[in-house]
Amino acid sequence: MGVLALALGAYHIAAGVAVVVDGGTASRLSEGALDIALGALAVVIARGALRMRSWAWSAFMTWAVVGLTHQLLRHFFYDDPNYVAMALDTIAVLALTPLEIQVAFGVRPRPNMVLERATRNPFDGG
Repeated sequence: MGVLALALGAYHIAAGVAVVVDGGTASRLSEGALDIALGALAVVIARGALRMRSWAWSAFMTWAVVGLTHQLLRHFFYDDPNYVAMALDTIAVLALTPLEIQVAFGVRPRPNMVLERATRNPFDGG
């Protein structure tokens, strides 16, 4: 997951820098700035994911959903959707979804966790 986040961050930073260097309208420049910001955030998330921090799973999933929403809005309302970024964001969401990944990051408990019976019943009146 960390390597995927790092790759996504590098891709978004490179794409954003390319857009800003090319120049253009204010809308195009803001689009490039957003790509750079998403890429920088992905690099920070990648560090947490490489260390298997539980916050990294939540942050990466949120980042991927925001990035995917951004690409879908570009697809429906602008002429230049970035299908590579859309595919990478979709891969990130699908990679983070399995239960094993969520357990590894500590987001969910293990499915075969043994629940112990309470030694004292608080409803017995005692």
